[in-house]
Amino acid sequence: MSETEKKPTYMEIAEKTGISSATISRVVTGASNVKEETRRRVLFALEEHGFNTADIIERERARGERFGRPVIFNIPTMANPFYSQIIFGAKSAAVRHGYRLLINEEHINGNTIDSIINLVQSVNAAGLILTNFAETAYLKKLSSVIPLVQCCEYDATLNIPYVSIDDIAAAHTVMDYLFSLGRRRIAFINGPIRYKYARHRLQGYTEALEEAGIGMKADLIIQLPEINYDMAVSAVTQLLNTHQADDAPDAIFCVSDVFAAASIKAASRLGFSVPGGLVITGFDNIEIAGMISPSITTIDQPRFQIGFSGTEILAERIANPSAPARGILLETSLIVRESTRRQG
Repeated sequence: MSETEKKPTYMEIAEKTGISSATISRVVTGASNVKEETRRRVLFALEEHGFNTADIIERERARGERFGRPVIFNIPTMANPFYSQIIFGAKSAAVRHGYRLLINEEHINGNTIDSIINLVQSVNAAGLILTNFAETAYLKKLSSVIPLVQCCEYDATLNIPYVSIDDIAAAHTVMDYLFSLGRRRIAFINGPIRYKYARHRLQGYTEALEEAGIGMKADLIIQLPEINYDMAVSAVTQLLNTHQADDAPDAIFCVSDVFAAASIKAASRLGFSVPGGLVITGFDNIEIAGMISPSITTIDQPRFQIGFSGTEILAERIANPSAPARGILLETSLIVRESTRRQG
């Protein structure tokens, strides 16, 4: 096309290519909510119609649009040490694919959904990994804006990929082990019920009791609103204080190692012998599980692998947004330590 020829408008290119003029405009202005495949089509169409795209590409490079673009890793709280190894795994995979990992602490709800979307757009994020619980409507909204992967928490009914574990099966593993120790009055310390892990671990606990022919006792189940050590110490202290010696729990199944550490503290204050009179299990195998005394029997989650796999799947999703979403449930294992060890 000669310099004297008039270049076609975006509307005219849209009519010829089937790409909307709004999409063409978003690519030219550097908006983040454009799929990579679409972006390439737009650049090719612009070049075919005489536009010099070098400035667009250079601007994208300068802003980190394609090289070193951030991937946002969203967690509900920085206070829970559970997320540390997941973050390390996610960062390792992000670096492998040339992305930067941006950690954001935010709950996903009606008050925050717009700020999350604004963050995604303002930093030109390539993708988003959620470890949070989020209602279906918010997951759909986010996935319409940016490639999204669910990590730990997930809604399997949506066409959104996820990486997690089978919490129900893991809870059965804990309960079967406690039964093998001869324990029958098993208390259950649970986290926020809005989370999939809390619902599924509670389901595994109740199913195991039913299969063993043991009636569930509501007063042995503690439902806490967050993973908080001090809150759990108080709750378990109250639990152990309100039962007579012949009716006291002989085991406590905690859905997190933080809760297990708190249970050991509460039991020690009240003179309960762990693991003699009372055995305690945790979940997650975070660092504290092996550090305190007695060390905590727990379910080991492959946390680094969860984060790594989540980012790997996200990279696939970015490269091919139309690919079918896939879900991965990684295996867990029981780590037996002093808090439940049989007395010789």
